[in-house]
Amino acid sequence: MWWTMYIYLLRHAIAVERGTVHYPNDDRPLSEKGVKRFLKGARGIAALLDEIDVILTSPLKRAHETALMTAKQCGIPRKVVITEHLLPGCIHNTIIPLLRKYKDKKHVMLVGHEPDLSRLASNLLGFSRPVINFKKGALCCIELPSLTPKVAGVLQWHLQPKQLRYLKRSRD
Repeated sequence: MWWTMYIYLLRHAIAVERGTVHYPNDDRPLSEKGVKRFLKGARGIAALLDEIDVILTSPLKRAHETALMTAKQCGIPRKVVITEHLLPGCIHNTIIPLLRKYKDKKHVMLVGHEPDLSRLASNLLGFSRPVINFKKGALCCIELPSLTPKVAGVLQWHLQPKQLRYLKRSRD
């Protein structure tokens, strides 16, 4: 039997700037600009993806809000799961064991932070150092033929936020 999992890595949208009064760094929400732009990007994600089985997100506000907006636009608001494995500074060797908990799922989205997503994507692709970067609101798809660390995934696509917003416009 053939097994494949598609991992979608999404960096959170534009958040309130670091050091903004009333917002500790870990509790920074999305900015108004971030919400406005990412809403269009989330519509692009919904137009692009036929299916997402679960969205795993960092518990930090900016990532969680991004995950919720994506889930709502994709029509799956109840499929968002918060996990500390996606906090900034997460250890990448904990992600494969996390994904094994969802091995019955084919389409899994992870919403997190930089530079962690770049490192994770690169590791999933078989590289020991970052070879891919994520702008705020960027999304990539990696096909994993196995959940063993020694088997590299295949990058299917990597879309910048502007491209996701364009997908939304092209579907209207």
